[in-house]
Amino acid sequence: MSSLRGLPPRLWLLGTQLSLLVALGASAMLYAHYLAPAESDFCGLRSGCEELRRSELSRFFGRGVFSLPLWAMLILLGVLGLSLRRGEQGGQARQRAEVLQRGGAGALWALPELTLFAACGLGGVVGLGLATYQAMVGSYCWLCLVVDASLVAAALLALGYAGALRGQPELPPRALTLGGWGALVVVLIGAPLLWGQVRSPDRIPPEIAALYTPGKINVVEFVDFQCPHCRRLHAVLQPLLHEYGARVAFQRLHRPLPQHAFAEPAARAAICADTQGQGEPMADRLFSVELDDAAIRAAAEALGLDLARFYACLSSAETDSVLQRHAALLPDERFNGLPTTYIGPREIIGGRTETQLRDALEHAARPQRWSLPGSAYLLIVAALLASIVALGRRRAAAPVS
Repeated sequence: MSSLRGLPPRLWLLGTQLSLLVALGASAMLYAHYLAPAESDFCGLRSGCEELRRSELSRFFGRGVFSLPLWAMLILLGVLGLSLRRGEQGGQARQRAEVLQRGGAGALWALPELTLFAACGLGGVVGLGLATYQAMVGSYCWLCLVVDASLVAAALLALGYAGALRGQPELPPRALTLGGWGALVVVLIGAPLLWGQVRSPDRIPPEIAALYTPGKINVVEFVDFQCPHCRRLHAVLQPLLHEYGARVAFQRLHRPLPQHAFAEPAARAAICADTQGQGEPMADRLFSVELDDAAIRAAAEALGLDLARFYACLSSAETDSVLQRHAALLPDERFNGLPTTYIGPREIIGGRTETQLRDALEHAARPQRWSLPGSAYLLIVAALLASIVALGRRRAAAPVS
């Protein structure tokens, strides 16, 4: 510890700034997940990040664009700005001592190192609080923990920075130009958000891809008629599919959940109605009524089905085989929730807005766009960051004429 006390102020400051940048980058990745959890590569839908996204704490700070990671990024940007504040360049140690003797809030603001320590110290307390909250709910978000640990590290390093500056006549020079710091921030925030636009398309499981019809916009949907999310998606997706007409090859597959008492009877009813050419009308009815045996019987009667054939089909071995085949196409190890919808190269979990679904359909209709694998994208981002640091350091070190 005594060796650390001998570190020059510029290293303490640089350590503080690097900790803030790590927290900023992790917050940007978390923000990208919050904006599109089903399409995020940073956290899974069964991860601690997703559980905390749905928690009461996250709801308190808002949803969608204005969510907890956004507020975290804004605060981190403010604290990073404080670390770049210069103060009385060329001042003497006596002048700094006089500011400390005056005390009060004025002294805190007049000395950049104390302002930075106050902000980082508060951030460290918040980081410890958020880590404690995760321990209390028993769910850990790895990105949240990175942010929390970085905030605590920044607080400790800012304390070391304030101590190392005691009695120093001047603040250390900036490690990078202001432009260099700005470019670093843009890349750290922009890279996670841009990744969703340039990453390689989702790898559709081969057994799903085998269902696709060449030359069509392929849509394969796994549903449970009693699932509220499936019902909402049906109301949004079906009008779009009618709009696209013959351009779309649509298949509905059944994945009834055991906790829904009438999900499997409804799936059997849809399968059996399809054998009589009434699969879609039956599905429309099953999605729109309160499901029970009477509702299923009423739907079959309203559609004019051959009831003898229909009831024989409900308990037939062929219907059992269809349900087993559908379940095998979405096994438990790949199951992340319902509805699960494949639109072209995209896998979509849960309900979506009309705009999001139309975007997926248009994407599937276009020729394959250029994309990057994750390793190549990471190398590009790393090279860009290294270039910014090299150029920013060179210019920061250049003498002022």
